[in-house]
Amino acid sequence: MERIISPGASLSSIKDRRHRLYRIEEEDELEGDFGISAADEGEVKVKKKPRSRKATKKANDAGIRIGGPFPIEVDFDHPYRQVLMALKTKPFLLMAGMCGSGKSLFARALAYQTCPKHLQENGKPGNFQIMAVQPNWCDNEDIVGWTNNQGKRHFTPFIHFLIKAWRHPDVPFILCLDEMNLARVEHYFADFLSILESRQLINDKLVSDAFIDGMQLKECLEKDPHFWEQLELTFDGDLQAFFLNNGIMLPSNLIVIGTANMDEFGHQFSMKVLDRIMVVELNGIDFYGGLTNTGTDLEFPASPLNSDYLFGPLLSAKEAYHSSPADGDLIISELQAIDNILSASSFRFGYRIRDAALIYCAHNSRINRSKKDDKWLFGCLDEIILMKILPRINGNWESSQKIINDLLRFTRNKYQRSFKRLSYMKNRAEESHFVSFWG
Repeated sequence: MERIISPGASLSSIKDRRHRLYRIEEEDELEGDFGISAADEGEVKVKKKPRSRKATKKANDAGIRIGGPFPIEVDFDHPYRQVLMALKTKPFLLMAGMCGSGKSLFARALAYQTCPKHLQENGKPGNFQIMAVQPNWCDNEDIVGWTNNQGKRHFTPFIHFLIKAWRHPDVPFILCLDEMNLARVEHYFADFLSILESRQLINDKLVSDAFIDGMQLKECLEKDPHFWEQLELTFDGDLQAFFLNNGIMLPSNLIVIGTANMDEFGHQFSMKVLDRIMVVELNGIDFYGGLTNTGTDLEFPASPLNSDYLFGPLLSAKEAYHSSPADGDLIISELQAIDNILSASSFRFGYRIRDAALIYCAHNSRINRSKKDDKWLFGCLDEIILMKILPRINGNWESSQKIINDLLRFTRNKYQRSFKRLSYMKNRAEESHFVSFWG
């Protein structure tokens, strides 16, 4: 594949940036932890001791932990920086982990932290909606609704929540899809997956395709005199006119957070879904969480979290690249190296993941006030590998073994969290003969 280098940049300088931070002493440390010889040119050896306390802890320590405080000021050291910047990159997040690890709790806590006083309803955030996904959801009717034989439209909680978000455009609205893979996401959420990719800025406004177009709404209005009352828009003539002209589009302030247990239950996530979603794994439990600190994240703060930390102008990959071409060249060089490893497999990725990597790193760059070297950028790329690339790996161990070994060599000493996750995956695969990020 052709290398993409910005004017004035040299391939040797990018390679130097790729490797100068990681010294040979680190190889000795990781060799002791995972049994991988730095001098080994053949198969990467991961000690097959999956039940060893040391090995298992190291391999399982690649995700994040929920339960600490939620500071209102967001900088590069914020405990939930990865999640917040992932949401700013793409407002569609999957929190994966074992049962009871705080996945849906985080979505609810985020709603509390962003809810202004005028939306606080009986002590609960009015900008939060949880929907328990049902196993029998097989199409989009449970999400966008349907029209009965009399021509009357049935609107779902999802559509009502969208309209509420449109009524309060300056407030983040958090939708939690609990156990989202109990049904096939690409079936019941097909409209959302497509509409999410249709977003674009026109005259400084974020627009998208519509869940329900204006013509359908006009037909409903003709047949149902209580149509606007049903949508709680009786006295909002401006929004009525907007919907009739444009349809019910995706509001720019909507965040969708799905949850999934890392077990054998539920449907596998398709590449179509993984291409569009940011995956964050929770794999640690703080048993003192909520016991020793004062207050709780399920309380309204004195001042809500600034929505600029979650939203902002829709940043394109081109804009992200040109904000720092030197960083962009390094990101692309690393992605090309991973693509070379995956080139003969079905795990390869395309422009969506390239774009997500560039945009994610650009957002992180803006809150990193002490950029003294490239360490922060490699840390963000480590997170991108975990959120966007490793979740695609799911297959027979015999045919995937070389890929995993090559990825282990590539991530060793440079992307330590990804290296730990790959080591854990390999240990499990050598027992089960199946390799997967999931489980």
